[in-house]
Amino acid sequence: MELLRAVADAEPAQLPTALFVVPQGFDNFDLYWNWLLICDNLLAQMGYEGMLQLASFHPQYLFEGEDEDDMSHFTNRSPYPMLHIIREADIEQALASVSRPERIPERNRQHMRRLGKEGLLQCMPALAQSRLFQDAGDITEQPES
Repeated sequence: MELLRAVADAEPAQLPTALFVVPQGFDNFDLYWNWLLICDNLLAQMGYEGMLQLASFHPQYLFEGEDEDDMSHFTNRSPYPMLHIIREADIEQALASVSRPERIPERNRQHMRRLGKEGLLQCMPALAQSRLFQDAGDITEQPES
């Protein structure tokens, strides 16, 4: 993946992070999840493990054990399948200033529940017309990443 190489080789101030958005393809969550695993393996094979990390987002993302309609899923949903390439040093720096960083995912899910669909659409009205609020179709549960 050229984008992995570009982020790894760039000065952090010039290219601190990057998004790889796939507007067509990977509509099926299982196919997307398999692609994510391949990308994670590529990251390791390219020698970037410990330097870069992939965060995953998909319109049909579901956390295992959560009701399908639970707003918590929106912490990992996006209008299109997407990978966020993040520098691990930046993550470590951000986590150093947070008390109990291991609780961040749960705090984010609770925040989305409090915000609710109406609150999310109030913050981002364009999402109302996005794939996020269309029929979910074939959704497959996946464990938290």
